[in-house]
Amino acid sequence: MPILQITKDGVLLQEFEIQAERVTIGRDAENDIRLGDLTVSRRHGQLKREAGGRYFIENLKSRNGIRLNGHKISQPTALTDGDQLKVGVYQLFFLDPNEITRLRQKHLDSTAGRALLEVFGAMPSPPEALPAAAQPTNIQSFEEENASSSTGSRRGQALEIGVLINEDNNALFALDRDLVVLGNEGQVDIRVPGPERARATIARRGAYFYLCSETPAPCVSVNGRPVMNARLLYNDRIEIGGRKFIFREI
Repeated sequence: MPILQITKDGVLLQEFEIQAERVTIGRDAENDIRLGDLTVSRRHGQLKREAGGRYFIENLKSRNGIRLNGHKISQPTALTDGDQLKVGVYQLFFLDPNEITRLRQKHLDSTAGRALLEVFGAMPSPPEALPAAAQPTNIQSFEEENASSSTGSRRGQALEIGVLINEDNNALFALDRDLVVLGNEGQVDIRVPGPERARATIARRGAYFYLCSETPAPCVSVNGRPVMNARLLYNDRIEIGGRKFIFREI
């Protein structure tokens, strides 16, 4: 079962096993998880289990809000193994030891020879007359910036097998080729909807993966920030064409 590690100033205060469908967090004694510091609102936030067993974190109109991996949330957001929450002066780590096992098994059970699992109910569009996707350029300039901003203990490690998880339905894409194309223009491996032109690539360079917008202006964001080029780190949130993905390793 998932576990929430509660720390303050780097000291582990409690490990809370998440079993209930709804777990409240706040300063009041009535909460399932009570955090006594005044930086925490009386009813600060909650974890809620949705269909499929995934937990979502929600801010309950607290004064200081909730940050997920360094970014303030504005709506219920799915949690995945290794996520870090900031609630007032407290750091909460969401751990689901069974998640990677489930993802790995799902990948192994996929149809033999298919590099990607279809998320949207139809196979990628047939090839159109379009030059080969441009290789990512100027990607090295983002390495130091991304490495310095990593939040989780596993972020910044070299990755072996990359996957994208669709936040909406937990479907899995395996990044098991040197170049994967996302978007709604031309020949793509992962087709996403949207009226705006969107085309981006994920390229593997050694043990790392790099994301590159293939449009004049950024068409993709990482952790809420529009980017032209970025090295992907563990648990990064990627948004393109109205679809949201989590970058993981298996």
